[in-house]
Amino acid sequence: MFGSLLVYACVTTFSPGPNNILLLSMAGQQGVKKCLKLMAGIWTGFFFVMVCCGLFSAGLAKMVPEIMPYAKYVGAAYILWLAWKTVVRRPIETGNEDQKEPSFFMGFVLQLVNVKIILYGISAFTGFILPYAKGTAILLFYSFVLMAAGAAGNLTWAFIGNICQRFYSKYYRAFNIVMALLLLWCAYKMIMAS
Repeated sequence: MFGSLLVYACVTTFSPGPNNILLLSMAGQQGVKKCLKLMAGIWTGFFFVMVCCGLFSAGLAKMVPEIMPYAKYVGAAYILWLAWKTVVRRPIETGNEDQKEPSFFMGFVLQLVNVKIILYGISAFTGFILPYAKGTAILLFYSFVLMAAGAAGNLTWAFIGNICQRFYSKYYRAFNIVMALLLLWCAYKMIMAS
């Protein structure tokens, strides 16, 4: 059971999604160090969402057919907004104080509307965890495991973006367009999944 859960977690969290594409883009623009607060917010929010998915998975599983037709459109709208923000983003100039570092709060709040991780958590808990284990300690442990898999994927994408940082300022428009297209692809896959 644990091996299957880890395979599912790695495949899901290392695939392109809002967190990974955002971190790729932001780290490519600003470097990994300036994205640490954003990553901490993402991971804290991710853990919070995983705990909620674990606590409410039984009730949510019954409600999913009623919620999903609407939730996936809300999630897709968020991803479209993120794609737009990615396209219009410009490189940060040295000494430009008007450009703000991504914040902890931004990372945390993004998780509350990130349908991909909500579905990931519900699927993991209902399919891999709750049929075999119960209890608060187990729920917290597996919430941490699911978040840690997400963090590994996030770090991988951020470091890839950081490696490309020196090229970003020269090719930022093309880079942002590619990242926005990947986000559009994520939105498309979310809407088409049924």
